[in-house]
Amino acid sequence: MKKVAQFFKALSDETRLRILQLLSVREMCVCELIDILQMSQPAVSHHLKILRQAGLVNDTREGKWIFYSLDQDNFCCYQEAFAKLFVSPIQENLRRGIQPSCARVDLTVCEELEARQARLEKGSQAGGNG
Repeated sequence: MKKVAQFFKALSDETRLRILQLLSVREMCVCELIDILQMSQPAVSHHLKILRQAGLVNDTREGKWIFYSLDQDNFCCYQEAFAKLFVSPIQENLRRGIQPSCARVDLTVCEELEARQARLEKGSQAGGNG
């Protein structure tokens, strides 16, 4: 569970999401990411460190260069963990015919909005006739 929380924490930043999107195309060195993101080297390195600690990216050293790429294996593991935590229980409840409480709340909210709209329309029609 702690690893999944670390995963979501790493994804909670727009810059890190952009980095992951870029690395999904191909591996890149820090200098390429700096150029594309228009950020300082320390800022990009900070984000890469968080992504690496979460197991989302790999780094490969080639001489003085470090290239970063997505860690596909860990990505798949996180997908499976996410499915076990959230998707599987929801699917099981739906199979049993148990409606999620959020669906009941949404229905209540929708009903309230419809009733409010009907009152507004009725009020505007009554006011327009006098």
